[in-house]
Amino acid sequence: MASRRVGPGRAVPPPRPGRGHPFWPGTALVLLALPLAACENGAVSVGAGDPQRLTVLADEVGDGLGEWRGDSGDFTGHPHEPEGVEVSVAYPEFEGAEAFAEDLAARVDQEVRDFRAGTRDPVSLDIGWELVAAGDGVLGVRLVRTEEDMHGLRQGYSTYWYDARDRTVSYSTQLLRGQEELAELNAIAREDLADDEDVDPDALHPVLRTYDSIGFNASGDLVVEFDDGHLSPIVDGHVPDSSPGRRTVVVGHEVSEPLLSGLGERAREASQVAEPDLDLPPPASGDDADGPPPGVVTAGDPEVDCRDDGTRCVALTFDDGPVEATPHLLDILAEEEVTASFFLNGGPTLTRPSVLRRAYAEGHEIASHGDEHEHMNKMDPEHLAAQTAAVSAMVRRQTGFTVERFRPPFGATNDDVHAEIAAQDMAEVAWTVDSRDWEGHAPDEIVENVVAGIEPGAVVLLHDPQPATLAAVPEIIERLRERDYVFVTSGQALGGTEPGNVYPPDWDGDW
Repeated sequence: MASRRVGPGRAVPPPRPGRGHPFWPGTALVLLALPLAACENGAVSVGAGDPQRLTVLADEVGDGLGEWRGDSGDFTGHPHEPEGVEVSVAYPEFEGAEAFAEDLAARVDQEVRDFRAGTRDPVSLDIGWELVAAGDGVLGVRLVRTEEDMHGLRQGYSTYWYDARDRTVSYSTQLLRGQEELAELNAIAREDLADDEDVDPDALHPVLRTYDSIGFNASGDLVVEFDDGHLSPIVDGHVPDSSPGRRTVVVGHEVSEPLLSGLGERAREASQVAEPDLDLPPPASGDDADGPPPGVVTAGDPEVDCRDDGTRCVALTFDDGPVEATPHLLDILAEEEVTASFFLNGGPTLTRPSVLRRAYAEGHEIASHGDEHEHMNKMDPEHLAAQTAAVSAMVRRQTGFTVERFRPPFGATNDDVHAEIAAQDMAEVAWTVDSRDWEGHAPDEIVENVVAGIEPGAVVLLHDPQPATLAAVPEIIERLRERDYVFVTSGQALGGTEPGNVYPPDWDGDW
C-alpha cells in the first residue's frame, strides 16, 4: 500500500489486519506468575482493569490525532534490503507536536532497517500504535512490533514520551531519575520474575533496549514489559524461544514513586486522564537533562587519555563470541576491574543476546566481527552489505547501542570491504599484537606471545571460544599491570577512530 497521512477529523480507512488492540501472547502465564496481591516489595497492586496492561487512551485517529501509514516501499536506502519482506507501519501524528512525529518516523525507520538486517530470513514486520498518555502537555505512544522470520512469530514493545514544554522526545528509561534508579528497577524485576520457570531473570540488565517499554496501568502503577523471548533461557544454536510471550513487572505506586523523574511523575498523571487531552501548551524554558538517558552505557573509563605520553594503554579484544565461556570471561574481567572489547559474530549474537547485554551493561566495548566468520575479501561485493550490517542491527535491537567499529574475520580485507564498512559509518579495526591463541597454544605460550609484543597503544587479538585463552587472561592482566599498563577499549587505545578509516593505517588484510 502507498504511504499516506490521515489528518485529524478525516475519515479513516478500514484497519489493516493486526491493527487495533494487539494480541497478548503469554498473558495467562503472566497472571499466574504475578498474582494480584502485594509482594514484599509492593510490586503488584489491585486496580481497575488488567494491572499488567498499560493504559490505552486511543488507538485510532480522532480530533487532533492523525496517523501515518506506510509499507516496504517507503523504507529505502537501507544497507540491506532483502527481497519479499512485507512491511506495514503506522504511527500517530499530533497537531502542534510535529517534532514527535518526526522522531517516531526516525525510530520506525531504524526498526525496519534493523529487522531487515538483524534477523534470519525475514518475512514480515508490522508496527502498530496506541496512545497511552495525553495530559498536561505529555504524550505517550506505545509501538507494538509484530515480526516474523525463519524462527517464527514474535512481538516487541517500545514506548516513547513527548513533553510539549520543551518539545523533546524521551525514551522510557527517562521516566526514571537516572541509572541508579534503573538499576534498582532491574533488581525489583529480577526478584519478581525469580519464580517464573519460563524465563531467566539473570538475562535482565539495566540497558536501554531491555527497558524500552515502561508506562502506567489504570491504577497508576508502573508497568515494565519485556518483548517475547527477551528473557528466555539460552539454547545452543537457536535464538531464544519466544513462546513464553510477553512478560511484565508491575511496581506499585508507593514503591515506584521515588524512582520517577519529573517527566515520569507527569507521565503517570497523563496516563490517568478520563479523556485524552491533546491541547498542547506552548513551549516553556526548562532545564536540559545532563548526560545520556538511563540505560545508555559508555564503554571504558572516559577519564583515561591514551594520547597522553604518560599513559600506557592496552586493549584486550576478543573475537568470535559470545559463546558458552564468555560469561566466565566477564566474571574474570569484573573481578580484575578490566575493560575489554568484544568483536561479535552474527550466529553467536542471536543465540546469546543476554550475554551481549551483560557485556554492554558492564562497560565493555561492543563491536562487529561480521555476520558469518568467512573471508570477506573473497566474497562477491553484493554480499558485503548484509555481512556488514547484520551484527550492528542485532546489537542495536538488544541494547540500543550503535556499533562504531568493525573487524573483518581473519582480518581479511580489500578495497571493497573498506568501502562497505565506510558506507555503514564504521571504522575498520584490526590488531597490533596477535596472541596466536587460535593456533592451539597452551596458556603460558599465549601469555608470552602477548607480553613480548606489547607497547603503548597496543590492540591485542584474543578469542573467547578458546579455553586456553581464558586460562591465560588473569596472567596477561597481572603481567601487564606490573608494567603499568591501563586496560582500555580498542577505540581508546588507538586514540579514537574515524568512520571510513582503517586501523592500523598500514593494515593490508592479505589473508
